[in-house]
Amino acid sequence: MGKRRKHFKVETLPPEIVEAINRKLVEGYTYQQLANWLNQMGHPVGKSSLARYGKDFLSRLERLRVVKEQARAIVEVNPDAPATEMAEAANQLATQLIMEFLMQVDLDDLAQAKVTEVLKALAKLEASGVRREQLKFNFNRGVDAAVSRIKEALRAEVAADPELAARLAEMVDRQAEALRK
Repeated sequence: MGKRRKHFKVETLPPEIVEAINRKLVEGYTYQQLANWLNQMGHPVGKSSLARYGKDFLSRLERLRVVKEQARAIVEVNPDAPATEMAEAANQLATQLIMEFLMQVDLDDLAQAKVTEVLKALAKLEASGVRREQLKFNFNRGVDAAVSRIKEALRAEVAADPELAARLAEMVDRQAEALRK
């Protein structure tokens, strides 16, 4: 027998009530306390329905916490990395999460439209990676061209002092290398 479809009565409630339920779940309210609170507000939702919703919600919340920790670790490993490297790491992490999701889902229960959306998102992530690499390449090419122009201008200006020209060229090379990192 296949997986049962999720029917959370909670999700039929007004969005502000669902947000309040989510906050209360995070704060540690019991399902019975939530059921009593909702019943007092005129929303008859049973403890079992809240438990099914809560299990799913808290599971997703925990996964987000793990992803947040992974992203923080990526940034802490190299805090001086360029924004393109951080975006690349974020895309890799998102791609990993999408693939994990697809591996865990019973495709019979997942609407074909949702699978298509996930695959399109994955394709967009990959395309952004290509554009990011193109940006890095063009940036480095621009740095190289600027270095050449600066060196040429310096040579013309300090032609009478070759030692000074060599020292200045070394300084430019060091700065160019720092930019590439």
